[in-house]
Amino acid sequence: MIEAFDGIDRWVPRPVRIDLTDLADRKAVTIRQLQLPDAEPAHPAAREALTRWIDTSPLRRAAAAALAHLEATSRPLDSVYLHGEPVIGSRYSNTTWQTGVGFGWSHYRGISHHLQEGTDWFEVVRPTRTQPLHTLHIAVQDRSALPRR
Repeated sequence: MIEAFDGIDRWVPRPVRIDLTDLADRKAVTIRQLQLPDAEPAHPAAREALTRWIDTSPLRRAAAAALAHLEATSRPLDSVYLHGEPVIGSRYSNTTWQTGVGFGWSHYRGISHHLQEGTDWFEVVRPTRTQPLHTLHIAVQDRSALPRR
């Protein structure tokens, strides 16, 4: 098991841990754990993206924290794919989404596909209304070491 899973391994399904550990061992990706603080994004498009969920939804809380983090790290929102939908634009466009964000592994099968063209993925491991927002940041290091589609 890799260090990024410390303290959260019970919320990362075993097949996911195996796959991600393999990618890290191959040096295809780096994986680090972070905790996202509660925050609201400032960009109007990010705030609009949050209307997908009601105010008390754990997914809305996770989305707000993730989008605020991405804003703080100067990532362009027009290249962010948030839990199955782009923040700006249409999912049917030919845009390459550089940054993907998922919650509770519901888009796990799409992570590998995303990393073939994008740069990184943020997975909020277990969105809740009150508990810490443990997040794995998976960043591409060597695209040639990723499994072929």
